[in-house]
Amino acid sequence: MEQSEIRYLNTDLIIESPNDLSPIVESFGEEVIVLFNGKWGKVNRAIFEVEISLHASANETIETFCSLIEGLNESERKIWDACFSRIFDIGYESGLTTQSFSSHINQDTIKRLAAIGAGIEITIYPPIPENKKR
Repeated sequence: MEQSEIRYLNTDLIIESPNDLSPIVESFGEEVIVLFNGKWGKVNRAIFEVEISLHASANETIETFCSLIEGLNESERKIWDACFSRIFDIGYESGLTTQSFSSHINQDTIKRLAAIGAGIEITIYPPIPENKKR
């Protein structure tokens, strides 16, 4: 039986606001996969992935999202700025090996995150059994 290794899975962008987030969803267009857009309890929530994240590092994925956000027009940027939660959720599969794993977010990317008012969350998922992998 082969032991699974620790690996980067994906980065989701999760935003929450008192306002409708549809203009941001529309602005991102086909550059993103919209996992959710609508009411989440009493707030509006949108969750996005980018296609690149399936083949890229966390840093590259976050840079792609930053470019989309930096490209918002003035009215869309006001909606972004009104969000009370702007989180990049970086997901990893924990694996079963005892080897360490590193994932780097460079300082320029961190500056871009700060400039758009976003934070980082890290989610560690249990390993996916071999018979359940696609």
